[in-house]
Amino acid sequence: MKEAVMELKNVKKTIKNKPIIKGLDFSIHSGEVFGFLGPNGAGKTTTIRMMVGLMELTEGDVLIHGKSIKKDFKQAIQHVGGIVENPEMYPFMSGWKNLIHYSRMVPGVTQDRIMEVVKLVGLEKRLKDKVGKYSLGMRQRLGIAQALLHNPSILILDEPTNGLDPSGIREIRAYIRKLAAEEGVAVIVSSHILSEMEMMCDRIGIIKNGEIISIQTVNDALQQSDQKEVRLDATPVETAMEVVEELTKQAPVRENDSLVFTVKHEEVPLLINKLVERQVEVFAVNVNRATLEDKFLDLIGEGSIE
Repeated sequence: MKEAVMELKNVKKTIKNKPIIKGLDFSIHSGEVFGFLGPNGAGKTTTIRMMVGLMELTEGDVLIHGKSIKKDFKQAIQHVGGIVENPEMYPFMSGWKNLIHYSRMVPGVTQDRIMEVVKLVGLEKRLKDKVGKYSLGMRQRLGIAQALLHNPSILILDEPTNGLDPSGIREIRAYIRKLAAEEGVAVIVSSHILSEMEMMCDRIGIIKNGEIISIQTVNDALQQSDQKEVRLDATPVETAMEVVEELTKQAPVRENDSLVFTVKHEEVPLLINKLVERQVEVFAVNVNRATLEDKFLDLIGEGSIE
């Protein structure tokens, strides 16, 4: 496993005697995209604000490359770049001048480094245009470029695709994957767009009511979703219905000559064997892959989403 670049150790936050974050323990590794998922009010943004020192921890600690954010904030935070909420830019200045302005706040950022991050996010052609003329997606890219100026090993993005159109979302997703794969940056992404997280992330941490209830790789999360929707084309369809009902204890839905029903993943081969035993001719069995949305709703319950 790659090096853990950030570790949360028993992180808690209490506001007005009410526990908001209830003891988070997890690590983020170099070169991975870690998705932070949860319904509204679950504690995602509060946790991210504590990770970057914008909010004080009530208890516990955040270690960045082994440095405590409480005891050694300056040493720890130098490894982190981030966009929490929307990136703020000067609209009357060009993208280039915005980056020059921000680079003055960080020692050691050269013009070569600025051009390097501009190429990384693909803004070379529009760099001289005023930011006020940028699309939302271009502003997000400029924000990511700004967050990368000081060469951080950890990039934290809170809702980076918020408000973007589908092509903008696809662009940002590609840059995030590229950063992790080619630059070895650990990227922490908070979002509620589940389909995007599925395509973007290596691991997912699901938070509910201030507690981490699951941390898994995306592939594991999808494979472990217990129930699968199956569409069966078989004849005689009446016998097939009987076999399905015997196994699943529920009546399948008939759509023309197809039967649609849910069954445990490991029971699919058993179902096919029983159909063959009963001399049912099977033409097609389509097992729909679970989505991250299915897994998410399994874990947090449908009523939890606001």
